[in-house]
Amino acid sequence: MTCPDCTTAAERDWYGYTSQCKACDARALSRGPDFDRVRRAGKLDARYQRALDQIGLTHKEVRAAFDGDRVNRKDAA
Repeated sequence: MTCPDCTTAAERDWYGYTSQCKACDARALSRGPDFDRVRRAGKLDARYQRALDQIGLTHKEVRAAFDGDRVNRKDAA
């Protein structure tokens, strides 16, 4: 967790993001269609890789954000 929005998102449904927070960027990408597509397919694709490159994140960082996000844990259940 790197900001109050990240901490709150780990505890309950939360849709706030802090500008300049890399973990918030990762959480936002983890909630989007590109991550959902590669998660379901079980492999990264060029479109998702471009999104990672544009934001300056790794798949590992986005996956960690997904795993720590209360919204995603609820949806995956």
